[in-house]
Amino acid sequence: MKLTFLHGFLGSPEDFKSFNLPGTFLTLPGHQGRPLDLTLLEKEISEKTVLIGYSLGGRLALHFAKRFPERIAGLVILSANPGLERGIEERKLWDEKWASLLETEGMELFIKKWYAQPLFSSLNPDRLIGRANHDPHSLAQVLREWSPARLPSLWKNLEEFSFPLLFLFGANDIKYKPIAERLRKTFPVDYIPNAGHAIHVENPRLCAEKIQAFIGGISEYSDGK
Repeated sequence: MKLTFLHGFLGSPEDFKSFNLPGTFLTLPGHQGRPLDLTLLEKEISEKTVLIGYSLGGRLALHFAKRFPERIAGLVILSANPGLERGIEERKLWDEKWASLLETEGMELFIKKWYAQPLFSSLNPDRLIGRANHDPHSLAQVLREWSPARLPSLWKNLEEFSFPLLFLFGANDIKYKPIAERLRKTFPVDYIPNAGHAIHVENPRLCAEKIQAFIGGISEYSDGK
């Protein structure tokens, strides 16, 4: 079963290293010198795959799956929101504040302030390797163009997906817990203990185990058809 991993905002493929899972680890557009062009990413996800995305990567994975369902064997979404249905203008202002900070103050100050948010309070700063290896102007555009306030909400589209889905959230992720609780009314949702938002970094072993179990279920289903 082919696995394809998409990291989050400010991240890199190295973020999934502790998973010790085989797969293709892609760099998101706008990161590490890559142009801000989603078609490049779409071309790299060319085979049928289990697509695994964290936060921004999860958001882009959902939109990719909507556009190209024939390329998806399964979808694992880590700490991501299927979309905003209210507070959209407020979120645009929030995004612009952070984008402007990137453009005026640069990466070092931005990283310090970004990870000081309550969302990342349980994340060990020592795990933030390579975060400065990005162009601040490219990341500012990422914030502006691929924010939940800019991409269409997919809440109504989720039930149309014909492939297996799994949503994983941190047990200590207070901001995203309401999203997880809403999703679990219809879809498989599991919580990762001892983790906040960055579950793939804070508890990689258990994340990998959950993903492996999910893949095993897909394989058993495929073999039994």
